[in-house]
Amino acid sequence: MRVRPGHRGLIIAALSLALAACAGGGRQAFDIQDRRDAAPMGLIAPAEMPIRFYVDDDTRLEFFQERMREGLRVGPDGHLDLLAVSGGGANGAFTAGVMAGWTESGERPDFEIVTGVSTGALAAPFIFLGPDWNDELTEAYVGGAASTLLQPQGLGALFGSGVYRAEPLRDLIERYVDMAMLEAVAAEARKGRVLLVATTDLDSQRGVSWDMGAIALQGGPEALDLFRTVLQASASIPGAFPPVRIRSVAGGRVFEEMHVDGGVTVPFLGLPENLWTYQDPTVGLRGARMYVIVNGRVSPSFEVTTDSLGSVLGRSLDTMLRASMLSTLAGNRAFADRNGLVFRWAALPDDSTAGALDFRPESMRAVYEVGRAGARTGAIWR
Repeated sequence: MRVRPGHRGLIIAALSLALAACAGGGRQAFDIQDRRDAAPMGLIAPAEMPIRFYVDDDTRLEFFQERMREGLRVGPDGHLDLLAVSGGGANGAFTAGVMAGWTESGERPDFEIVTGVSTGALAAPFIFLGPDWNDELTEAYVGGAASTLLQPQGLGALFGSGVYRAEPLRDLIERYVDMAMLEAVAAEARKGRVLLVATTDLDSQRGVSWDMGAIALQGGPEALDLFRTVLQASASIPGAFPPVRIRSVAGGRVFEEMHVDGGVTVPFLGLPENLWTYQDPTVGLRGARMYVIVNGRVSPSFEVTTDSLGSVLGRSLDTMLRASMLSTLAGNRAFADRNGLVFRWAALPDDSTAGALDFRPESMRAVYEVGRAGARTGAIWR
């Protein structure tokens, strides 16, 4: 994904301050056992339906296999369909366009598993709930509200951990994620469908996969608050937005975890990595269809890099994220090829100049139309 030069400088400045430990907020101490036993916002889920697990933990594979054994085989369209949506900031408008065009084509699957990271996490609940939520998804990305997200903290950035204020992002989430959505997600979770969102736990330095259906099934204001908070954390780009603190309880102790953009640890939530090497696994995936939407470009691009701190760090970060995306795509595709899955992915065209932090309505509308047109004809899929 590309970051506009002006924004890149601000973000690099914030990162430099953080690395130099020039400022920071105090936090209460807790240890790894507290984190392992923690109930986020005090919500205690039954053992058979955990609210979350680490992305790189065997629990994720066990969760996946258990859902297969429970009968999550095919949907009304006769297929088991998985959709994973990546991060990409403002380029999430691409996903909104793909969903609209795919619906118009009459070929949109009824996904049994939907996952999202960063901006993909924000889109995932709408996709999970089906075409009837297309209008809300489109409005969220191209209705103009997103243009207010980047509100600088000014001098506050010197004493915090993000260049931009957190409140506009939270306000946008609360505008669309309400109790009606929570109840709708819970209803689909009862059918066995799965909605997962990833964040990055900075304390443990690990990605976390949150079962949003399990959260929704808890019901009530606390579940709604956690649902919103996880989405906010997943979309909080480090340096741009402050980390999100999630209040947790363990053994009577109350403390705050610190979570940021899930894209820091995983470009998208596809098949578990410890499943990639399996041959003919007994998880009922043969014949399933897997789709990945990348909210950005994936091919390397040539650009003369200025010999400056911001340019070198920005270019290096862009290169690192692209390499991670390509390797994750390759791992999922290799598994699909060996085990009889259909694998398709879509991304912005290589000549796209769209920026992850370009939230201007006209820019997001253009990205939306690229996705819509490509999905309507099917040409967007690789």
